[in-house]
Amino acid sequence: MKWVPNHIGKQRILLHTGFWLAWIISFTLLQSLGLGKEMFCLWFRYYIITLPVFVVHTYLIAYWLIPLTFYKNRYGLLTTGIFVFLVLFSVIELVVSNELVFKPFGKNYALGTDYLNLKNILISGLGNHYIILVFLAIKVGKAWHETQNMKNAEQRLNEEAEMEIYYYQHQPRLMLHLMDVLQDTISKSPQKVPELIIRISNFFNQFLNENHADWRPLLAETDLMESFLSLNKLAMSNHLKAEIKLKGNLKPFVIPPFLFLPVLEFAMKTGKKCNDLFECTVFVTAENRKLYFAVELWSENKLEFPESHDSEMLRLMLQHYFPGKFRFTEETEENFRMLQVEIFY
Repeated sequence: MKWVPNHIGKQRILLHTGFWLAWIISFTLLQSLGLGKEMFCLWFRYYIITLPVFVVHTYLIAYWLIPLTFYKNRYGLLTTGIFVFLVLFSVIELVVSNELVFKPFGKNYALGTDYLNLKNILISGLGNHYIILVFLAIKVGKAWHETQNMKNAEQRLNEEAEMEIYYYQHQPRLMLHLMDVLQDTISKSPQKVPELIIRISNFFNQFLNENHADWRPLLAETDLMESFLSLNKLAMSNHLKAEIKLKGNLKPFVIPPFLFLPVLEFAMKTGKKCNDLFECTVFVTAENRKLYFAVELWSENKLEFPESHDSEMLRLMLQHYFPGKFRFTEETEENFRMLQVEIFY
């Protein structure tokens, strides 16, 4: 039959063998529990000899009858097939067990002359279908688990594609922001331009040197944030107060590149739109197997937040790289915004 190799390939033989061995051992122990060694040998022999009957019965239903009928909404044919198999394999199992197991073991164990009656056939058939239900339940559970794994793998691929797009958009976004900052500085404070150009150049040298690594030391990220913060402070010193507060031993911690920098970029864009006093404070605290990061924005008057999905992307990146090991909170008011992240290593 062509359906056999399609469903029971080499990679699944071990799994199926384990299932049937577990079935033989468990039911032998249940049938002979407390009845001594002789009964254990009887039932072990019974399950070994009748195993081909159960295997053929189970696989015919699971891999032939169900795909042929249930998947095509032929429920009447499915019911008829199950009943026919129930009677047929019940008769075979009764004959095989009586002639090859019970009779050779002793006359006292042999079934009566009328053992092939309707009652015995139905009882035996229902017992045979129990193992089929167990088999199908495991098969359904395995299929569900594989489907979930496929969905998770597809979700991860989508996340990786979205993060890659976001990652490659980050550099031109930073450059555009800094060019805007430079242009404003040229028109408002031309004396700062030479130093600002030097700082922007140093920042991008540092940025490009760091963008090839999948993971990098936390200190590299904080150095980049300090560099970015300093050049924005230089350009917007008339109304911007900004600082980064580092606490704890940051050396052991590693993070994905540019995990927090886009959030700081968003903060500086917000500050650039604000003509009033604007304060930005960044907290990076390292504790035992925990990293705390926060950005607080405050202004004397209402803040105008630029359109951005940086916080959503930060949440996505945290979920991707630290699933179930982070806490993310945001708080926004008219003149205040706070973003907090806790990562547990």
